[in-house]
Amino acid sequence: MRWQTVRTVLGKELRETIRDRRTLFMMLVLPTLLYPAMLVLIQQIAIFGQRQLSAAPAKVAVAGADPALVRFMDGDSAIRVFGAERATVAAVREGNVEAAVVLDAAPAAAAGSREARILYDATDDRSRRAQELAAARLDAWGDTLLAARLRGAGLPESFATPLAVADSSVATAEEAGGYTLGRFLPLILVLMTLLGTFYPAIDMAAGEKERGTLETLLTAPVPAAEIVAGKFAAVALIGLAAAVANLASMLLTFQSGIFRLGAAAELRFTLPPGAALLVFVALVPLAVLFAAAFLGLALRAQSFKEAQNALTPAQLAATLPLLVVTLPGIDFTPALALFPVVGVAMFFRELMTGDPPLIPSVLAVLSTGGYAALALVFASRAFGREEVLFGGGSGEAPRGGGWGERIRAWRAADRGIPLPAEAMAFIAAVALLFFHLGPRLQGGLGEGGLLASQWLLLALPALAFAALGPYDWRRTLAVRAPAPRTLLAAGMIALGGIPVGWSIVWLEMQLFEGGLESLVPLQELLTAADARRALWLFFIAALTPAVCEELVFRGVLLQSLGREMRGWHAVALSAGIFGAFHLSFETALRFLPTAFIGLLMGWVVWHSRSVFASMLMHFINNAFVVLLLWQPAVQRLAFRGESLSWPTVAGGALLLALGVWMLPRRADPVVPTPAPEGV
Repeated sequence: MRWQTVRTVLGKELRETIRDRRTLFMMLVLPTLLYPAMLVLIQQIAIFGQRQLSAAPAKVAVAGADPALVRFMDGDSAIRVFGAERATVAAVREGNVEAAVVLDAAPAAAAGSREARILYDATDDRSRRAQELAAARLDAWGDTLLAARLRGAGLPESFATPLAVADSSVATAEEAGGYTLGRFLPLILVLMTLLGTFYPAIDMAAGEKERGTLETLLTAPVPAAEIVAGKFAAVALIGLAAAVANLASMLLTFQSGIFRLGAAAELRFTLPPGAALLVFVALVPLAVLFAAAFLGLALRAQSFKEAQNALTPAQLAATLPLLVVTLPGIDFTPALALFPVVGVAMFFRELMTGDPPLIPSVLAVLSTGGYAALALVFASRAFGREEVLFGGGSGEAPRGGGWGERIRAWRAADRGIPLPAEAMAFIAAVALLFFHLGPRLQGGLGEGGLLASQWLLLALPALAFAALGPYDWRRTLAVRAPAPRTLLAAGMIALGGIPVGWSIVWLEMQLFEGGLESLVPLQELLTAADARRALWLFFIAALTPAVCEELVFRGVLLQSLGREMRGWHAVALSAGIFGAFHLSFETALRFLPTAFIGLLMGWVVWHSRSVFASMLMHFINNAFVVLLLWQPAVQRLAFRGESLSWPTVAGGALLLALGVWMLPRRADPVVPTPAPEGV
């Protein structure tokens, strides 16, 4: 790669960006001006709102109280007492009073206790304030009664409080301010880096296509990789500049004293120069990641609008996981550091609060750099494919016309195998059906609903999609008789992959605490008490998923991805989607082992072109779980007490390697033989 060419393209893109003063102002200047204005506005609104709440006394109704308590409550100027007729739930809900105090009957004994119940509306700020004022006043009245009782018994007031508790935070004002900053500043930093690369990537890719300048650029006698490197560097620099400008503006706003709400909580917002430098260092691979990913997606779009539509889901996918930073109890672990975007955001949070742990911090920065390199490869490959840069050549339906015309054009096309975009749309539709209707079927029909969700929501849509579309249904579903050697190799790979999958679960358990509790209902479902129950479980939990899920994932999905992707890439992507399909809200522990099994099944289908091989593997994997829970002898073979049997894992790895070695090379596709003329 000639770096002079890269610098030339970089300079061209930066000059064009700088000349576009409106875009430059919106990306760099306006956000830096908004922080002081927004923070001052928020501060004034908060002060105004607090004054509005405390301007009028809280309206509190009291029922069941003696006159002395009523006078005591009315003695607080912040409370206006109303009679017992308003001390009802209806009065509080209608806003006639903001809170109501209802006392039970007075105790018969002089030393007895009474209960005071405060009715209030937790969704109304004024009602919450009234509750706080009433509770404080009642506590003060209770202290008065207690002091009178102690005096009557000749005891000192300290008798009722043998232990006085006082808390004092050892954190400095700077550390407390850093803790507060760490809960929202990483989110803003990542968002600003993302937004700083979003529109430049669209403009330098899809925008140039619309303006017709990309073709001119590609006619230059330079490799496409040098062009994409220059564009990528420009997008990354703009995103990095936007993030740094926003960071500097926010810190200056906090440190200038304009924002004074933190002073009330004894907070001081500072960021040491060393920490600021580390933030900048971590921003570099993050900007590179966003720039390469967005540029790669934008290059595959044919217009500015299409690029916006394509990049918006990617933007949401990168933003939503950032909420982890704001959650309490989430520690910065090595496993969390490896998550894209989240690892760097957690690193930023730890920098704000103090000294970040070394190993997770290094892993977060290095893994982000690795993801950025993969994204750069993804972007550079678009420049090497004419059909991606200029469209056409893939059998796509025409973009113009109404929906009826598009459907007719789609039905008239003869593709053999679906396009990847069509298969991804099919998977999205199936996922929506399965996750919305599947739980209702299973909840209403029990195990019958489990069968219905598999056959009606997975198998039936796959068969209908392959049969009704302009495809060869055999090639789309990979319906091909496998060779006996293929079935033998598939069985060996499945049996060998089971203990290797267990080792993945074991490693996850070492890194993540909890999560296995959510698997208890599944374990109870798959536990057989007798042979008849075991046979039924083999059918609903092993055979049915093996047929239905394989038609979807190793049939439609893998075959369509393999149309335009390399083998390993198609297998890995389909395995990742297969693992994500099996995620649950309770735990993510099933993703990696499920994706690993999907990887093995996809590799076998890729070589054999037969979905029946993966059906066999899927059945063996699920049936072994049923067998494991049914027969204690199998459990003793696989486990040593509560720990994994490593000889079993080693034997499984050996069997897996032997099965891969036995697997025949990739089979030739089955092409239908045309009928002789005149027949």
